[in-house]
Amino acid sequence: MKKKYRWNPGWLFIIPALIAFILFKYYPILSGIAISFFKYKIMSPPGTFIGLDNYIRAFKDPYVLNALKNNLEFWFIMLLINFWVPLVLAIMVNEVKKYKGLIRTLYYIPAIIPSVVVTVLWKYIWQPDYGLANFFMDKVHLPHQLWLNSIPLVKWCMRFPYLFIFAGLTAGMDFIIYLASLNNVSKEMYESAQLDGAGFWSKLCHLTLPTIRPTISMLLITDTIAIFNLFDEPKIMTGGGPAKSTETLVLYAFDKAYTSGEYSYAITITTIAFLIVFLLTVVQMKIQDKANK
Repeated sequence: MKKKYRWNPGWLFIIPALIAFILFKYYPILSGIAISFFKYKIMSPPGTFIGLDNYIRAFKDPYVLNALKNNLEFWFIMLLINFWVPLVLAIMVNEVKKYKGLIRTLYYIPAIIPSVVVTVLWKYIWQPDYGLANFFMDKVHLPHQLWLNSIPLVKWCMRFPYLFIFAGLTAGMDFIIYLASLNNVSKEMYESAQLDGAGFWSKLCHLTLPTIRPTISMLLITDTIAIFNLFDEPKIMTGGGPAKSTETLVLYAFDKAYTSGEYSYAITITTIAFLIVFLLTVVQMKIQDKANK
């Protein structure tokens, strides 16, 4: 006997959001990927079909490879240093009995400061004429440096604000999420482990970290997405210079779209960035699935 379908009124709440999601998320993504196969013209879209020419050009473009290298450098810095700062702090604060709420608030407060403001402040620090960096160079009787105009120096000058922004601003939210996840770990499990003679490190490695592994995985994915969306910091600090040495993939795509008018090539670059993040996410989720088995 055929089962009779019953209409679920819950769809009335889901359908409007689903339509908006398709129109404003999936449609732009899919249409953007389609445009990357054309030589797009605003006056007569979609232009001439050129197949994979834009992708072949991108993989041969030294500026794309340099921008990708810059994104990967920031990603490795995040993996090695910044990603673990909020986790370590959350574990430490979770052990505190008093003033936990105050510590949580104090660490989160910098997260409300816009990254643009911090980047502008760092730009003034590196200014050759009136910047704080050259002020201290004067104090120790060293010559002034053109911090943002020298390719060897500008890379390091970009890393300082990035470290500050991620560790002080972005990591504030990660810290709160980690702390909430740690609070959900069963107290009975801790008590049982303590009765069995487990010390702090034993509980951390065999109980705490395995329990919050899904949270670590989720934040690693979101932080990776943030790295490949870096735009404000290099745009404000250097504009991608000198000689495009500090450009990221998104900034280079912006330059190609709004300076050169090469819209399809710009979309190709952002599609490549999307595919890289997608692959990294898939790998991370596979690792997470294996760890959970």
